[in-house]
Amino acid sequence: MKTNFLRLLMAAVLFAGLALAQGHRRGRMAQELGLNEDQKAQVQSIMKEQRAAAQEARKNNASKEDMRALRQKTHDRMAGVLNSEQMQKFEAKAKKAHKRRRAQG
Repeated sequence: MKTNFLRLLMAAVLFAGLALAQGHRRGRMAQELGLNEDQKAQVQSIMKEQRAAAQEARKNNASKEDMRALRQKTHDRMAGVLNSEQMQKFEAKAKKAHKRRRAQG
């Protein structure tokens, strides 16, 4: 249960990370996570595909469960690109962003 919560939380942050993937923030995220050039390209591709899928899902009034599945898929793909240290940093950033959004909303 806790693992699923963390995965969902990370996926939520991943959505927030989509915004970070634009402009100079993309470089900052890559720097903070210590991504190499190959990882940068892979993460950019994952984020681009995730963004398009999320927009399509929202347009089609996808259920919360469908959105969770999309976030989980993205999380799993990110886990395949990032090493364990990078993944821990990514999850910590996701958790922090989630708390920040909860405080605003």
